[in-house]
Amino acid sequence: MNDDYFYCKRTMLSRAYLLATEYTNIHNGFVSEDKLPSKIEYFSKWIEYQFLPHYFGYVPAWRRFARKFSGKRILPDFCVVGPIKSGTSDLAISVMLHPNVMHPLAKEILSSDIEKWRMNYPTERQKKVFASRNKVALTPLLAPYLHWMELIYNLSKETPETKVVLTLRDPVKRFYSQWKWEIFLTGKTRSNNLPFLNSFPAYVDKALSVFPDSPMFTVCGFDPLQTSIYWKAVGYWIECFGENNVLVLDVQDYFSDRNNFLNKICDFVGLPPFEIPKFKDKVNENPIILPPPDEESIAKLRVFFEPYNQKLWHLLGEEFDWGR
Repeated sequence: MNDDYFYCKRTMLSRAYLLATEYTNIHNGFVSEDKLPSKIEYFSKWIEYQFLPHYFGYVPAWRRFARKFSGKRILPDFCVVGPIKSGTSDLAISVMLHPNVMHPLAKEILSSDIEKWRMNYPTERQKKVFASRNKVALTPLLAPYLHWMELIYNLSKETPETKVVLTLRDPVKRFYSQWKWEIFLTGKTRSNNLPFLNSFPAYVDKALSVFPDSPMFTVCGFDPLQTSIYWKAVGYWIECFGENNVLVLDVQDYFSDRNNFLNKICDFVGLPPFEIPKFKDKVNENPIILPPPDEESIAKLRVFFEPYNQKLWHLLGEEFDWGR
């Protein structure tokens, strides 16, 4: 397969992510009035959204209804899971570029009821036909569900031998990325009016001051400090699926060398090795530009996360280079 194939497929699979970002950008006041799309442009994109091959999260109701009549559907063969704002969208699209992977209809399925997942996956017949043509046919769960305890338990009871890859990001860098994401989702006007949100030092100080007695302000639904504490969640995945079925990786290695990282996943879950081109952009990247994190705030967060990271290293028997 040549590079054009991968570029085209990546564009197709990531289109919903781009449309969702464009909509949020407009709705939350980050686009000037002179650059707003016309009603015709808006409507044409709404029509396009109805027929996409893959969705970030929300699937049009008529698509969900129609899939009920296609036959019995399968569940994911393997999982690639991380916390939010840790590159899960870009990694998900890259995994789905594998010629032996049957991609789900949606990346993020907002239900812990495993049976409700089936709507997003191929039918048993589709998988059988795909496997007959390609020898290997696997379909993944690719989502930021590292801390979702009920989902972890339910999936382990339904498919206990599922291979699980956990991709973790430097907790300080992930925290900064969530601050930017909170501003993007909160909206320009509202975030400017919240003193604990409109600068990174203020956000860090407020989060540290309320932890653990009160949850920090969040629009995306994840406490920023708690979401960067990994050791308990990783331990629960291992408890539910077994040490031999869980691989824990540093997602920074993905952005340093995508193909090497992807082939570690392939080897672990049972996919043939493959290579993709070097893409210049990242899928689902936050479009707003904000000041970089200041050194004082970084130092405060490093001190806070250090004891939790040490517990993670003890659990894994190795350390990631999260000071770089």
